[in-house]
Amino acid sequence: MLGAGKTDFCLGAEAIAEPGAPPVEDFLSDASQIIDAVRKSELQPHIGYMKELGLDFGWGPTAFLQWSLEHVLVHLETPWWATLAITTLAIRLVLFCLHIGATDNAARLEAVRPHITDIRKRLNEARATRNMRDMVQYNAEMRQVYAVAGVKMWKNFLPFLQFPLAFGMFRLTRNMAWLPVPGLDVGGVLWFQNLTVSDPYFLLPLITGTTTFYMFKVSRATGGFTAMPRWAVPIFRYVLPIMSTLFMLFWPAALQLGFAWTSLLTLTQTYLFTLPWFRRLLRIYPLPPRTSPVSQHRTGTMTIPTTARTRPQEPKAPAQGLLGRASSKFKKFIEENQASPSGGRTKAQIAEAKRYEEKRTREIQREKQVAEQERQRKRYEKKR
Repeated sequence: MLGAGKTDFCLGAEAIAEPGAPPVEDFLSDASQIIDAVRKSELQPHIGYMKELGLDFGWGPTAFLQWSLEHVLVHLETPWWATLAITTLAIRLVLFCLHIGATDNAARLEAVRPHITDIRKRLNEARATRNMRDMVQYNAEMRQVYAVAGVKMWKNFLPFLQFPLAFGMFRLTRNMAWLPVPGLDVGGVLWFQNLTVSDPYFLLPLITGTTTFYMFKVSRATGGFTAMPRWAVPIFRYVLPIMSTLFMLFWPAALQLGFAWTSLLTLTQTYLFTLPWFRRLLRIYPLPPRTSPVSQHRTGTMTIPTTARTRPQEPKAPAQGLLGRASSKFKKFIEENQASPSGGRTKAQIAEAKRYEEKRTREIQREKQVAEQERQRKRYEKKR
């Protein structure tokens, strides 16, 4: 009965329609076109339109990057690939000062590394023998060397402040491609026109992996990974680029483009830090030479002699059995505690006095070296 009523209503509407009026189907088609036009006009890029599409990240790094992307897109009227590239470049320029401080600190740390290595070796020996006086002394020496060289360990962690922004960009771009944001499917360039699907030729992941490999190779020259263990070097040099390439193969092209562009910017920045004129321009401590024919370690304007700190290695005792080792220790104890016929002191006391004199001589030499480094640092600061 309801269906019959609906049919009667339609027949009645057609019966009372004016002569020459368009059919109902044409009217509905025109109305749908008007509604689509209104929707398209509402989805034109404007500040806050991503939030209207459902991309609401509250507040934080991701929301800040979303706000930045919208401003670049609206005010510069660039396509999506250029919008992502410009925003990433702007963020890298803002954070560039953090890398300047970390690079300068790494070069200064490399300049005093041989001296610090020697102090740490003696500090470990003092810890093994539980000599608290020497431990306090060597810790004070290490702090003094850092102060003279201008090394501040907290500066090494400055580049890590960009990680929240990097994760925020990854999170935002991934959700934009998954939605997708209108225009992102035609906002690419060259061979990747659609940024919501992966690169059809996998060139962007290959670019990222290649630049990562060369970035690590160049970073070794700037002293950025000098403290890395030897076993970790091949992992960062070979495994990390390969794994990053494989992980990115089927990501959306927007993400692949972001990672490839970031890798190229990082490689360029790292290469610039290896140029002497660029380091002088930014007042960054000079890099040490890769090879040195003389028997001392030169870094920049600091010269740290190594001959005064080298000690001859004691020959290893031949392997003995349990009884032989006990007999040797007993003979050594008798010899050390046997009084000297001339001075009345035991050999152990004479050896202890000799060790003290040698230790005091080394301390005087180190004090002279620290004073010389301080004078060189002041001369270097005056030149700057």
